[in-house]
Amino acid sequence: MSQEVNAYLTFSIGSNIFGIHVEKVVEIKEYVEPKAVPESMAYVKGVVDHRDKIIPIIDAAAKFNLGKVDITPQSCFVVLDVNKKDGKGIMSVGVLVDAVSDVFEADEAKIKEIENDYKPGYVLSSYQNNNDLVMILNADKIFSETDIISLGEVLQSVKE
Repeated sequence: MSQEVNAYLTFSIGSNIFGIHVEKVVEIKEYVEPKAVPESMAYVKGVVDHRDKIIPIIDAAAKFNLGKVDITPQSCFVVLDVNKKDGKGIMSVGVLVDAVSDVFEADEAKIKEIENDYKPGYVLSSYQNNNDLVMILNADKIFSETDIISLGEVLQSVKE
């Protein structure tokens, strides 16, 4: 019987630390300037070629209403595979972050739920990792159905 690993990749956006389950993380890529896409959503930085596919790059700070990511030598993309809302497949998305911190294995007993009234739907819980309070994200809920449709349209416009 296989045991599920409860490990999270942590990354920073400004002074905030977020964690995402490692099963959703495809790769961490060094920052390259994305190709801009006209008339896309404010948090879409553009698109890049990743493993022979074009993927959208999302500014996580803009998406989370935390300003914008200032590009530094530590800035990078976290490539995630997220489930499409219609249940028909997976979409790869690059999330631009200030820096990737580390991977930690969470003690299930120390994960604290956050009341729904005080968080967006994509924040699952919090976790105290050493001196950092980590907001645990649900990768499949970061993007609404409208976001997924819009991201699909961005990708389609690039292919045409």
